[in-house]
Order: sequence, then structure tokens, then C-alpha cells
Amino acid sequence: MLIARILSPVHSLGPGERVCVWTQGCNKRCRGCISPELQPFTGKQIDESVLANLIIQVAQKDNCKGITISGGDPFEQPKSLLKLLKILHDKVNDILVYTGFKLADIQSGSLGIDAKTCLEYLDVLIDGKYVDELNQNDCVLRGSTNQTIHFINEGLAPLYAEYMKQGRILESFVHDQTTIVTGIFNKEEPM
Repeated sequence: MLIARILSPVHSLGPGERVCVWTQGCNKRCRGCISPELQPFTGKQIDESVLANLIIQVAQKDNCKGITISGGDPFEQPKSLLKLLKILHDKVNDILVYTGFKLADIQSGSLGIDAKTCLEYLDVLIDGKYVDELNQNDCVLRGSTNQTIHFINEGLAPLYAEYMKQGRILESFVHDQTTIVTGIFNKEEPM
């Protein structure tokens, strides 16, 4: 799987302390994309089982209860995403995945059987392309109002509802003299 970065513990992309994984590669080219550097399909290819073990180790070390997978777009690599989710599913009770694709397209199989099967192994899906004009500051966990939070595991809805009461959160991480900001930016905040 093409991976851009892994950060932990992250509090800005879902409830609790989380391991966040950013995949590399996205063809959507949304205007105002928060991570245009993650659009090219280049970078580090990591075996899904090695990646899963790394995520689990980091989660245990940092006492993380959730995992967020973003990008790029994880569903641009459906076969790899499925392999990763199958390993993580039994070890983590809260897997949130962001995608620019729509849930209906994934469910219909138009993205392929691997993408459709991914839905069996994740708990929360936030779908839809980012639309810069629809970025509203009260749109917690979503970049724009056209995006939808789908609770595949409906039991997590109360946890997420409580988390979203605090509004959008930004965090900064420094790695190799580079600052990485995670979270969803408010419209008036510079990226």
C-alpha cells in the first residue's frame, strides 16, 4: 500500500487518541485540497501486514483506541485497503476511513468488489469530495457540508456525537524538521 505518513496520538480526526494513516494517491484534485502533496501515486510501498503490525504496535504504545485512515484517498487502493482493514478489524473497535467517493458508489460495486467488501471491515466512513465553497466551520470531522458521516457500526454514533460537540480541532506534529498540521481547517484559517 502506498503510504505517506503515520502519526500518533492524534485527537483531531476522531474521538479519543488515534493512530492516523495517510495513504498516498488521489485522482480527484479537489480545489482547496488540504493535502495536495498526497495526490501523486508515488512514495513508499508498504506490505499491508507489515503496516497493520506497525499500526497495532503504535496504538498499543500510545494507548490509542481508534484508527483513522485518510489520504490521498484510501479507496484509490481498494485491494490494499481491504487487506489492511481485514487485519485491523479484529484488533480495533473504531476504524474511521475518509474517501472522496460516495458510499452509494462503493456499495453498488462500481469501484470493484474489494472496495465494496471494505465496508464490512470499517466502522465509520466519511464520504464525498471536498468542496471548498461548502467548508463551514461547524462541519466537524468533515471538510465540507456535502460530505456525510456514515456509521457502519451504529454503536459508535454516541461517541462521535459527544466528540463533535467540541468543534474542529487542529494539531501540529514535527517530523524531520517539517511541521504537519492535522485536522479540518476552518474556512478563514490559512493552510
